[in-house]
Amino acid sequence: MLFAPGPVNTSETVKKAALVPDMCHRSPVFENMYHSLRDNLMKLFKVNNDKYTTIVVSGSGTASNEMVISSVLREGEKVLLISNGEFGNRLKAIIECYGIGLSLIELEWGEYPDLRRIENELKNDKDIRLISMVFHETSTGMINPVYEVGRLAKNYDKMYHVDAISAIGGEDVNVERDNIDFCTGVPNKCVSGQTGVSFICVNRERINEIKNIQGRNIYLNLQNHIKKAEECNQTPNTPSVIMFLTLNEALKELFKEGLNNRIKRYKENANIIRNNLKSLKLQFLLDEEKYMSNTVTSVFLPKSIDVNDFIKKMYDSGYIIYPGKGLLFKENIFQIANMGQIYHKDCLNFNQIIKDVYKSYL
Repeated sequence: MLFAPGPVNTSETVKKAALVPDMCHRSPVFENMYHSLRDNLMKLFKVNNDKYTTIVVSGSGTASNEMVISSVLREGEKVLLISNGEFGNRLKAIIECYGIGLSLIELEWGEYPDLRRIENELKNDKDIRLISMVFHETSTGMINPVYEVGRLAKNYDKMYHVDAISAIGGEDVNVERDNIDFCTGVPNKCVSGQTGVSFICVNRERINEIKNIQGRNIYLNLQNHIKKAEECNQTPNTPSVIMFLTLNEALKELFKEGLNNRIKRYKENANIIRNNLKSLKLQFLLDEEKYMSNTVTSVFLPKSIDVNDFIKKMYDSGYIIYPGKGLLFKENIFQIANMGQIYHKDCLNFNQIIKDVYKSYL
């Protein structure tokens, strides 16, 4: 069982969606499927076709984030990046790779962003055109203030990019309410799909604004992807056809369960796991009530227990969990995720195993 923040356990139905005859991507069959898929993504993002559009990218979530950041800014324009974890740092690496101007609010991992500091940057740096941040910082499990930063983006007339890769399908993601212009996601986390593709929801008001911007690469060109999708439900380059199909199936399953029900299940699963960890007197990295997501729990292991050995014992018992990243690994932190095809009974079984493994050290 994958109790890790992606890839996740998927259903037999999603797996079987890949068992289809070979499909030509330049055919009406593919175009009809892509049309359906893009409509389903609209439902996932809770938007309509009048104000937003969606595209699918053959590449992981990093590819979609790179597509946005490299495609929407003119020379001399800057990104205001709010970074408080590994995946905020990933966005920073993309920005620096392209030589794009950067105004950086760099926080400690697990530190909650200060809105006054963000607003001061917007007031004092007129070259900022895009605000970028992560919705759910997976490396810590923190939910960032997406709505509040979205209000600042609107007030200061800035474009707003949100990495919702580990949030979409598991948290209250609402791009219109939160004034998000470019929102990225993947199947292989809370959507409970497979790896290999990612997707972007784009505010149509921004499409004209960015259409004449000189692209910084060929494959990850947002304007080209939007143009092809809007004109004929096609992609500029050969797509990962099978992964488009499995994503569409995962979305159908999600809607059958109900998006709100999916979020509720994840939240209840997290509570089952966290209550067990509390009974073992283990400490969390984040404040449970204020900052923790519905799907990722970062836990301190006593210094007397080697985190890698602990994770190996869990693996040998049939469960995959993750060590903390970077500095968090040095703090003897491990992570549990309850994304994907995980239900209450799975969490109860997991609880018994982790309790047995933990007590074996005592």
